[in-house]
Amino acid sequence: MAAIAPTPAERRRRALLRTAAVAAFATMTVGAVAVAPVAPDAAVAATASTLTLQSSSLESGADIVAAYTTADPHERNWIGIYPADQTPGPIPSLQWGYTPGASGERTFDIDLPAGDYRVWFLSRDGYTPLTEPAALTITAPEGAPVPGDPSTPVEIDPVETGVDTDGVIARFGFDDGALPEGWSVESDEAVGWSATTRPEWVAERDEMRDRFGRAHEGILVADAARGGATTLTSAPVAVAGLASARLTFDSHYRGAAEQSGVVRVAFDGGEPQELLRLDSTSVVDGYDETQMNGAQDLVVEVPAGAREAVFTWDFTPGAEARYWAIDSVAVHRVQTAATGAPTSAWVVSDIQGHPQDLQHGLGDFARISPDPAGLLMVGDIVNSGTEREWNEIYDVMDATAGIRPDTTVAAIGNHERYAAGGFDANRDRFLAFAERDGVWYEQVLEGPGGDLPVIVLGQEFAGPSDVAMSEQQVRFLEQRLAHWTALDQQVAVITHFPLGDTVSASWHPGYATHHQQNDRLTSILGNHPNAIVLTGHTHYPAEQGDWAMQRRTVDGHPDGFTAVNTIGMHVEWDAFGETTATRTEETTGDMNRGLTLERYDDRVVITAYDFAASSAAGYEQLRQVTVPNPLVAFDAELAPVVEPEPAPSEDPVPSPAPSQAPDAPQQPVGSDDDASTAAGSSAGSLSRTGADGATLTVLAAVAAGVLALGTGLVLRARRLRRGAE
Repeated sequence: MAAIAPTPAERRRRALLRTAAVAAFATMTVGAVAVAPVAPDAAVAATASTLTLQSSSLESGADIVAAYTTADPHERNWIGIYPADQTPGPIPSLQWGYTPGASGERTFDIDLPAGDYRVWFLSRDGYTPLTEPAALTITAPEGAPVPGDPSTPVEIDPVETGVDTDGVIARFGFDDGALPEGWSVESDEAVGWSATTRPEWVAERDEMRDRFGRAHEGILVADAARGGATTLTSAPVAVAGLASARLTFDSHYRGAAEQSGVVRVAFDGGEPQELLRLDSTSVVDGYDETQMNGAQDLVVEVPAGAREAVFTWDFTPGAEARYWAIDSVAVHRVQTAATGAPTSAWVVSDIQGHPQDLQHGLGDFARISPDPAGLLMVGDIVNSGTEREWNEIYDVMDATAGIRPDTTVAAIGNHERYAAGGFDANRDRFLAFAERDGVWYEQVLEGPGGDLPVIVLGQEFAGPSDVAMSEQQVRFLEQRLAHWTALDQQVAVITHFPLGDTVSASWHPGYATHHQQNDRLTSILGNHPNAIVLTGHTHYPAEQGDWAMQRRTVDGHPDGFTAVNTIGMHVEWDAFGETTATRTEETTGDMNRGLTLERYDDRVVITAYDFAASSAAGYEQLRQVTVPNPLVAFDAELAPVVEPEPAPSEDPVPSPAPSQAPDAPQQPVGSDDDASTAAGSSAGSLSRTGADGATLTVLAAVAAGVLALGTGLVLRARRLRRGAE
């Protein structure tokens, strides 16, 4: 029976481009040398070959026999099944099998969804057709589920939040190609900080600009290739009554010698103070993974009595033409420390034939976070899906039964379905491990910090994409998100493949094709700032700027949803190359990493750990992100209340009222008529859905506290090595 997997040549190409992990699939020959692929639109090979199907139409789940003959036999000739609108080459076949003889038959178990397909007879591990393709139509059994329609419109009804729940005082975006009201730019040359879009900026030249996947519609760019030194100044923002404030913004900075990027703040027109400096002492010139497609999160103490803050971004170009791009600027109140015990979970993914790493990691989890409510396994638990591989995982689960949680919540990945026997057989072995009847469902974890609902999404059909979903599954996601949102709850969503333009690696457009419903799912989630999406598959390191991020949508909540990369327990990958079109993805070493998730009454805290660290503890904290619950009261750090001084013995001469005072300061963004807003009102700031077009053009921004980097960021030796390349 044919395996559902790429051909060997495709596997090697995908290994280079990192759309699959490096291990060989069980049904493939490892040492074969592939002939250089030929474009599929090339003329049919000048050999006498035939391909005949037993039937041109059949029901999904039935077998089909493909008979072939050729005057050019080769052990690596092969037959592949593709959707009718695709040709062999960049996109892998849905099913395939070798045809080594001069004639013979190949049987396929057609567990593909209903639709039109083409069966191709191809030469020597490449894409040269030996004959014309044969048409095949597959019909669904009566009453069977079918993949949903990705073009189904999504009802846009974003959750409404305000400063009292999300803690955001003001948001600023650059979507209309102009600066927000009250902002200004100074420059040594004609072009300084300027508004553009990611596609427009990349069209000039790429140079890793296209990796700014956080960019939402318009962005601001300071580019040494465009101009000289330049300063961007914000409108005043109300901070009265706050003990401290947070500035967050999406940031894509590529450093160079003598180049710098500096952020400063000034209160009430006073002396500016430096909040952030990016230069050759703090950033690796040329490429620094921590600063590409990242987010800056800066906390500053508000001086007693201060009413407003003004922020500046200074860019000084170096000898080499590099850049700094920003987006989604927001000013927040600072959340007070979490209290009480959390409901916790352990999160792993991408084990892929390394059961010993899983067992090691579970042992470290037990020391880091004892008494968890659940173990979340975000796909690629095994390498290909064979019974032997699953038995290895069962052995680990048995050996760790005394330390791990009783509840395991698993999502299916691509490596669960590569073994021989077809998609249905592989899926059923996964479901037996997961102890449930379907790939999608919901589990509620219970603990001292409150309930943590977990929605699991997954692949239901063999095609037409890596994650083909039924309409029922998509509706289930919508309904459960609405349910938990109505209860003011944060909710975790786990699915193996990342959505496009979310976590590390997904800035590449190929990642937007894994989920058949990618755009629809993104739009649904964009309504819910309380949603936290955990995804695996990429194997990219937690040190990267886009390990965790806010994914915003055009019409959704201005803060979008949170996406976090679950890293992996197999091998580490990274992208190399100056352009997206020519980039390659390569392994950079072994890794064994995982996450803890802690649910408190008013936030979720996610921490990344390295279980292969050389520290005395045997593990090391890498990163941490705090995601406040934007649906419940936001407890902010406020300035202490100053008791009034005793009244003097004689009546003093009355002072003029504030409204009569000369040289009164300009009303800051987020202030009200008596300048008390920053502590307790959102008057004058953006509307609760971000749509205050009369004053500010707003880009959805980082939610209060979202993507706050924790202590313990490990800048490993690989960072310095990459900077030298």
